[in-house]
Amino acid sequence: MSGKRKARNSPEKRSSRGRSRDAYDREFLLEQETHLIAPTHRGSDLVFNLVYPNTYWIAMSNLGFQAVYAILGQQAGVSIERGFLPNADQEDAATVKPWRTFETERELADCDVLGFSMSFETDYPHLFRILANQRLLEADPAVREERADWQKFGSPLLIAGGTAVTLNPEPLADYLDVIVLGEAEELLTEFVGVCKQAVKSGTPRLELLRQLAQIEGIYVPRFHRATYFESGAVRDFSIDAPIGRPQRRIVKDISKFPTYSRILTSETEFSSMFLTETGRGCEVGCRFCVAGYIYRPVRKRSESVLAETVQVGLENSKAIGFVGAAVSSHRAISELTRSVARAGARASLSSIMSQKVSDELASSISESEYRTVALAPEAGSERLRFAVGKRVKNEQVVAAAERLAKNGIRGFKLYFIVGLPTETAADVEAIALLAQQVRSAVIAAAREYGKHVWINLSVNPFIPKACTPFQWEPMLGREELEAKIELVRSGIRGLSNLELKFEPPKESYFQALLSRGDRRVGRLLEYIERRNLDWKWLVKNSGREIIPGVPAIDFYVSRRIPFDEILPWDMVDSRIEKSLLMREALRAHGVEAGPAPSEVEMPLEAAL
Repeated sequence: MSGKRKARNSPEKRSSRGRSRDAYDREFLLEQETHLIAPTHRGSDLVFNLVYPNTYWIAMSNLGFQAVYAILGQQAGVSIERGFLPNADQEDAATVKPWRTFETERELADCDVLGFSMSFETDYPHLFRILANQRLLEADPAVREERADWQKFGSPLLIAGGTAVTLNPEPLADYLDVIVLGEAEELLTEFVGVCKQAVKSGTPRLELLRQLAQIEGIYVPRFHRATYFESGAVRDFSIDAPIGRPQRRIVKDISKFPTYSRILTSETEFSSMFLTETGRGCEVGCRFCVAGYIYRPVRKRSESVLAETVQVGLENSKAIGFVGAAVSSHRAISELTRSVARAGARASLSSIMSQKVSDELASSISESEYRTVALAPEAGSERLRFAVGKRVKNEQVVAAAERLAKNGIRGFKLYFIVGLPTETAADVEAIALLAQQVRSAVIAAAREYGKHVWINLSVNPFIPKACTPFQWEPMLGREELEAKIELVRSGIRGLSNLELKFEPPKESYFQALLSRGDRRVGRLLEYIERRNLDWKWLVKNSGREIIPGVPAIDFYVSRRIPFDEILPWDMVDSRIEKSLLMREALRAHGVEAGPAPSEVEMPLEAAL
């Protein structure tokens, strides 16, 4: 049957020791791990299995997953273990048996709390696969409650957190007991305290959920319901008293919670690199970008905390990675990078703003022997770039690349988006033109030193995201997006040193469904899981109603949503004023694209 789910068959990739990423060898992986701060309190008061719904290679590359693991591991009386999605070579064999934890190989559901770290919407089908494997795939909370008491094996409390579910928790809402909205550093301690007391006293599940719902940042979906018009749009919401509308949790002082790698291993994308987060949010506020809105207000970690964290990294690794949405805007980044170089280690920056590339920054990156840099012009033309809120001129992009090349950078990744609101054919053609300008500049700069340079041109479709000014915008059709990508390809054809990479529009289309979906979308995910289908089958059938009462996928993805329509994610409070998002959306379509929102419009005090 077309669309049947198959074992993942991506091209085989090798780890640092020559093993295939798809070769899951638990003992080998455990041997490669270096625990910088091992969990200090193990006990039986609360058994928490933390799952990243993807493979070990991907999961252990995720700093958020590691941070949550570390926080839980420091809680007194908490036994914490990890779980991952089986790799392709073992998944088929494992479907007939319950999947097990990484540390002690007990069944994932053999715990009090089964938690999921959800950074990306595309992992939602994996979550459903895990729930099905553990006999936990049930949309009706009443049925889950009747099956077993929550403390007993087979019926743990199901919780998820992460960026994806903070933006829009609704596609998963019917399948989880608790969803964490926002930042978990402070919240987890409160959550664990309530759960430990519930285990000790035998608190019924419903009463436990009512207690948890009182914690700021915790959303208990069973107390919230939506009704819908015949058109498919949300009619209204209802909330069980005395539960109020849940709010996103914000940590005021992130310097109190250093976020860095707690487990180093060569078996990840970053190969034993020590990662540390420099801050949260982005002051630019691009109108399509999640980071500039859901992580408001912008917060930077203190220089002293970062310096101490870097020292921890240097004691354990020869590579330090600085991560965040606006790494290059941290005032101490040049000095931090130089300190890494002075220690004989290599520094990496997750991305660099073109307008922030000074001679000092370029020189410090060069000293650290890092040879690849990512720049994100996003749009090819200045007109479109300014319209979407990224006020960077072409000359700044070219100058940044040239300055970096003169300082020894040999690899460049340029990120662009096609299908942005107000985009024209000329804007798409401008992507290739800007890439050509960058190519000419870096080749000329590198030739002076007799070095070879290369450029990866990454072009991906625009996906409307919840909690951004473009959340109301439609996503273009797959054929139209493919034509735009081909237009870029034709503009760089025959050019050496320049390679085009892109995300297939059908994958982006599926992501848009999950980004803007309501609770009924969860039924679609359950549908394909129970029939052993995959997401491609859903996309192929996007124009028709697959389940009675659930709109066709095109309803969620391809239409412009009116400003006065209730949005599925309005069920929760993101603490971002809708009027601000509307104003920015209108500016993007105006004659003058006004500046992106500044910190003046969203001070820390207003957010807290």
